[in-house]
Amino acid sequence: MLKKLLGLFGKRPVVVPDAAKLVEGEARTIEVGDLGSDGRQVLLCRVDGKVHALDTECPHNQGGRLIRGPLHEGRYAICPLHNYKFDPATGEAKDVACGAARTYRCEERDGRIEVHL
Repeated sequence: MLKKLLGLFGKRPVVVPDAAKLVEGEARTIEVGDLGSDGRQVLLCRVDGKVHALDTECPHNQGGRLIRGPLHEGRYAICPLHNYKFDPATGEAKDVACGAARTYRCEERDGRIEVHL
């Protein structure tokens, strides 16, 4: 009973249709909610056949955003402001002293991508 009640107040995942359109080594941006208030941009990346989700806001806090398109070396999300690279699976920065990008749990099922914010 308690689990059922808590489920009523829990957040539902954001569902992105057409998961097949996100090809290996590519990144796609989605917008969730109202970007002027509590919304955010999320970058979906497919690496090694698995979909990962990152917040597009770069953790170096200088206004940079991770961008859509081909992933660097087919593996890393890029912030073009300083050319920082991030591992989509962990959010960790590669070869730079920068914090990790925020990641979100992501599942692919029935031709859709579910992002748990």
